[in-house]
Amino acid sequence: MKIWPALLLTLLAPVCSQAGVLHCDIDSGGAAPFSPYTRENPVAVDQNTPDYTVVLALDYAQFLPNMRLTCTSDGNEFEAPANFDGTISLSLSAVNDSALDWAGEAQTTNNGIKMKMYIKAVQISEETPPASYPAAQMASGKRLGVEYPIINGKDDTTLVQFGAQYNAGKTLYKYDKQYNFAIESMRAELIKFGWMEYQSQAVIPPGAHLTFTIDGLGGIATVDVPLGSGVYMAAPSCSLDNKHQTVDLGNISKTGSGTFPQKGPLVRFGMDFTCSSYTNNVEFTFDEPYTVIKGRDTLSTTSVQNGEKLQGLEVGLFDSEGNTVRMGVKQNLGVGQKGKNTANFQAAIIQTAAKVTDASNNDFTGNFTAKADVTITYY
Repeated sequence: MKIWPALLLTLLAPVCSQAGVLHCDIDSGGAAPFSPYTRENPVAVDQNTPDYTVVLALDYAQFLPNMRLTCTSDGNEFEAPANFDGTISLSLSAVNDSALDWAGEAQTTNNGIKMKMYIKAVQISEETPPASYPAAQMASGKRLGVEYPIINGKDDTTLVQFGAQYNAGKTLYKYDKQYNFAIESMRAELIKFGWMEYQSQAVIPPGAHLTFTIDGLGGIATVDVPLGSGVYMAAPSCSLDNKHQTVDLGNISKTGSGTFPQKGPLVRFGMDFTCSSYTNNVEFTFDEPYTVIKGRDTLSTTSVQNGEKLQGLEVGLFDSEGNTVRMGVKQNLGVGQKGKNTANFQAAIIQTAAKVTDASNNDFTGNFTAKADVTITYY
């Protein structure tokens, strides 16, 4: 009898494990804060702008208004390292894959421009299930709704701690995004720090992103928050649309009694100007062409008939809110948008004495005018 060797094949079926894998996410709601500042619509910054000037400020509503941080193990439990204390957190670790420097300034592709950021927690989960560490709570020393400048990314951006659910022996843990969530907001500033290069490439490169690290479980796991397309910069250029503008102030009835000065009704007028690109600061300066005295609150008047200067009658200029515009003092209008803009001011006739007279001290009646030189400054 022959004995044939037998080959025994054993099929080993994989053991299905329900062990969870922890992962955290940050949903920015599709925010792309840098997208408006394209090559066709750059931010304008003059080379003479003082260093440390904020050239672009994106507030919380404009930058990252609602970052929803969540952590989950997809309904399954997992084993944690022996030193796990039951909580994890997320902290900013890099901007465009580069760590922040010691002053909290993120590098850009332009040596003269850096970015600073600020962060705050605006909402945390108020519900914690049974057998769980607090699902979400503020980190030690941090307060809800308080802004923190980002200098040391990890220390300054660790705002919220997420606590795990646990089994009876605290050997297995679980996270659930229904409970383990918080909402944080960020704002950012681009700041001039030196000589800038007006280059064709973006200051903040396309595909810009923030990288957050998950802290508390050991190892390195990260989450990226996209910021959209890049920011482009250009030398500014703004100019008045109308080099010679006339404002009709109406008529005034002289009065010989009462307290002076007496101001007539305010007349609103707008001055249109056009900028080649978004410009962070636009300033208007009014000057009295007939005098070298700076800081006067009014403009002198002259007779239309003979050009003689009048006494007892002047014209006051005011901003859109009625505040006095002083001659030779810059009026900051804030940003100038690319294209047409309008600066709004007001003017009024002011009788400064009981008698209105001409250069020969004769009573004056008739048409008069006041003139101002206007300088537009932008940076």
